Amino acid sequence: MRGEQMNNEISIQDDFVFGSVMSNKRLCQRLIQLILPKVKIERIDFPTVQKTVQESQFSRGVRFDVYTKDQDGVVYEIDMQVRHTRGLPQRVRYYQGRIDSEMLKHGQQYASLRQSYVIFICPFDPFGQGRHRYDFINYCKQNKSLELGDGRTAIFLNTKGTKNDVSNDLRNFLDYVDNKDVDNDEYVKELRDYIRNLSKNTEWRNDYMDNKTHMMFHDEDVREEGKKAGIALGKKEGIVAGKLEAVRGTIELLHQMGLPEDQLKSKVQRQFDLSNAQMQELFGQLNRTATD
Repeated sequence: MRGEQMNNEISIQDDFVFGSVMSNKRLCQRLIQLILPKVKIERIDFPTVQKTVQESQFSRGVRFDVYTKDQDGVVYEIDMQVRHTRGLPQRVRYYQGRIDSEMLKHGQQYASLRQSYVIFICPFDPFGQGRHRYDFINYCKQNKSLELGDGRTAIFLNTKGTKNDVSNDLRNFLDYVDNKDVDNDEYVKELRDYIRNLSKNTEWRNDYMDNKTHMMFHDEDVREEGKKAGIALGKKEGIVAGKLEAVRGTIELLHQMGLPEDQLKSKVQRQFDLSNAQMQELFGQLNRTATD
């Protein structure tokens, strides 16, 4: 059954949750095989979650949600892209360049570069054509049947797709990511059960809450939202204002996990060094918005 929204469950859309699930080799390999059924994957390396690559202190670093290789050295990088921000194609380009620089050691020939797949899972349609997936490779503009053969592939998966263009299993997964109720799917059931078990672990819950509150105030896309709203970056008042919606959503989510409000307030105030006045203003805005 599809189409009904799930309630009171932690969403796999959250990159911390997604990374936690994909750190399980079997679940990660199963997802890659769902996305790339024609690729023969016998085994993968233990997935690296939140892998950071930075060539020097002067270059912009990149953090991959999930990074792994198969038995042939083929690289798979999977990201959960929650926000439809500008520059997603350029982000793929940058990711692919960083993967290549990580893959090619000093003195190695360019021909030793293995294939790489950068896969973005999006709860929105990045190109507005109703497809569940968009696959991109390099080819000759004058002869589209002539591929460059550089080994790079970029895939955008769209949970909002309307076309009949993917397998039932992959569509079930995308529906699950889209927070729809999916029955009679073994993989989705495994994912759901795995997340439920994680949420019962006190240490994982604390890490999840710390990550959630940290991302509320330090996520690059959110800072950009605040900037657009005319909020001065670096000011705590501006950060709080720019993150009002995210704070509300996080409070609701943490309440569902059983965290009392006084503990939540204490955690937010302590982690971000907010004054009592700022906390009062923040939660006052939340309360006023809730009653509007």
